[in-house]
Amino acid sequence: MTVHHPTFDDAGPAAALENASAEPGQDIEAAPFAKLTIGETAFEVGTVLTDPVAAGESHEMLAFRPDPQTPWKQLRAGLEDGWRPVAAEVVRNTRDALHDYVGMHMIRRSGSFRAGGRVSLTLFGFDWEVRLSSDGKRAQVRLPDMSWEEVDPKLVEEHRDFKELAIASLVKSRPSIHKVFEDDVEAWALRLAAGASVVPIM
Repeated sequence: MTVHHPTFDDAGPAAALENASAEPGQDIEAAPFAKLTIGETAFEVGTVLTDPVAAGESHEMLAFRPDPQTPWKQLRAGLEDGWRPVAAEVVRNTRDALHDYVGMHMIRRSGSFRAGGRVSLTLFGFDWEVRLSSDGKRAQVRLPDMSWEEVDPKLVEEHRDFKELAIASLVKSRPSIHKVFEDDVEAWALRLAAGASVVPIM
């Protein structure tokens, strides 16, 4: 657990950057050799059909996909790292990891999740507040050492549940917000990955 004392150097609210641990979309061919199951979801894991030396890599590269109809997505972790880091990377690339992490660990310090309400929230020392207009159509968020800022109206419309809006208001507040929790999200993904199972594809 990390106690956060964040600073922000970017101006204005913006959509959070997606986690970039896996390689961006590209045509990849891979030979599936294992089924990786995390919770109730299973994925195929395969060896990328590219000469690792020619690709500038020192080891065989892996890729994953949830089903044969979905394109392969290359992973940075390899078998030499162990299956747990591989599974953790899959977790980070198949769900909104920061959103899920915040939702599981944030604590409401005061206030209520309702129209016209204002809530004060904390996440291991990172404090923020969200307030909602009486008609539920506008919201504002205040991050540490900053003034109140308007939440994107599209975000308010998308998240009619105020608790979900409070999470999204933090996650989407700054392009750099993911860096504040990067280490903690990585540790959380590794904990989830501890329960993964692997069976060979014959």
